[in-house]
Amino acid sequence: MQKAPETFFNLEEFVPSLRREFEHASLDPKRILLVAFPVEKPEANRPLVPALHDRGLISLSDGKEDWSWETNSLRALFRGDKLPPELGDYPEAYNECLILLDLHVLEISKFFGDRRDAEMREIYSALRRRPDGRSLGFVHDYMWQAAALVLGTRPLSQAEFEAIMARLERSCRTFEQGPTSRNYIAVLKATLGRSNGSKGDSQAAGSPSESLRGTR
Repeated sequence: MQKAPETFFNLEEFVPSLRREFEHASLDPKRILLVAFPVEKPEANRPLVPALHDRGLISLSDGKEDWSWETNSLRALFRGDKLPPELGDYPEAYNECLILLDLHVLEISKFFGDRRDAEMREIYSALRRRPDGRSLGFVHDYMWQAAALVLGTRPLSQAEFEAIMARLERSCRTFEQGPTSRNYIAVLKATLGRSNGSKGDSQAAGSPSESLRGTR
């Protein structure tokens, strides 16, 4: 079972542009920072209507405080030329990166329904092959932002990033049993201890209970 570590973030590892956002506000290293998803008038619209029009404008929340960060390229966030180890069934070297991305899949599923295995496989493949490629839709844009958060908070080379995305892509392919199967999200719910939708759901340690940001 994957478990969130006690300390998830180290400000010294953040890229300078993101680190500056926390100069005047404390970040609790025991809480998990997530990308907040913008929606149109969340109190009025049911079902919710996505309002993510510019993926480069990223809203972040730890469930108590909010921050904003702007970045227009994943490639610009690559650091170094380190080569990744072989990522097997239990890729501990990048466990925190995988957890952070998995939590965002749970977030988008909580508000907009469980994502299909095929959809997530396509998104991870696109992020691996064309990190800054054209949008495939609001879920792709949200995961682009989640990937930016991973790269902005952890020094990863292009090769390491591609290996992480390939590992996630492989997971989705393994779970996929047809065009409508949702086995990947089912496994995430079980291993990260979060079910979808209700306010009584258990939460991963330190993660926000909500990650919506309303827009007019």
